[in-house]
Amino acid sequence: MKTQISTERPNYKTRAHEDGFDLAIALPGVNKKDLEVNLAKRILTINGNRKELEGNLERREQETLRFELKLEIHEDVDDKKIQVTHRDGILTLSLQRRQELAPRKIDILAN
Repeated sequence: MKTQISTERPNYKTRAHEDGFDLAIALPGVNKKDLEVNLAKRILTINGNRKELEGNLERREQETLRFELKLEIHEDVDDKKIQVTHRDGILTLSLQRRQELAPRKIDILAN
């Protein structure tokens, strides 16, 4: 069995909402146990790998696809409230704004 290693950058989309934004990363065929998400000095790092077997029974090759995605997190994101879910090949990160920086309505007082 021969092993090949290649590196790729996964596709992702962001969606802004009132409380912050969501980041959805397409990771088809990647198991949760092969993923790692870290945050250090406002840099969010997502990395992992996916193993695939190719070829016939006599000559099988294993290819390991490694990926890494680094994103700088804006200072208004509350890094203690980041939520990560993995479902159906999509890794979703929910990034919430710090409450003190979230938009709010200010009431107008009458005299």
